[in-house]
Amino acid sequence: MLRSIQFICRFSEYFVTRDKLEIAEYYQKITKDRHYVHYTTFWKRELEKKHRRRERQKELERQREEPQPQESKLVIHNPLKGIEQQSEIFAICEINSRQFKVLQDDLIVSELMEGVDINQQVTFNNVLLIASKDYTLIGRPYIENAKILATVEQQTWSEKEIILKKKRRKRYMRNYGHRQPLTVLRIDKIIHELQENHLNRAIALI
Repeated sequence: MLRSIQFICRFSEYFVTRDKLEIAEYYQKITKDRHYVHYTTFWKRELEKKHRRRERQKELERQREEPQPQESKLVIHNPLKGIEQQSEIFAICEINSRQFKVLQDDLIVSELMEGVDINQQVTFNNVLLIASKDYTLIGRPYIENAKILATVEQQTWSEKEIILKKKRRKRYMRNYGHRQPLTVLRIDKIIHELQENHLNRAIALI
């Protein structure tokens, strides 16, 4: 009998303490300033949104299917005139993840190319488009059997850019300079061949 009474007393004490804690939490929620709660938990909500956005972007990237490469498309400007052998040919190529429109004997300035020396010849195979007055060859995304030969003229630096940081009324001012390393290339030759499948599937512009 004594044991049962002790057990009932402990059981009732547990509920009393639990009720006290719940009541204290309830009053704390009522008395706490809503603006204070909003500003103290604002950064947590923003982090949660950012995390959900990143997870959604990763899921979309996993579901996205990469497009398959297709054959290049040839567009003839004037079918009655045909295609003549011309020296004035320009190309659009991809160098260091940037696109350049190049002609023969052109000088282009790209970002630093590591592992190359001056007067060394470099080959670029990522040719997006080749065109002349008579035809245009469009790559999807790149043109097969097309390449551009270029020679490294010099490894240099860009002009200095001044970066100024200042905070007013704080006596804070910093002055930095930045020079970007660059590579100067001279286009030697644009190599490509019009194949039979290009001519068979050619499209007339007019």
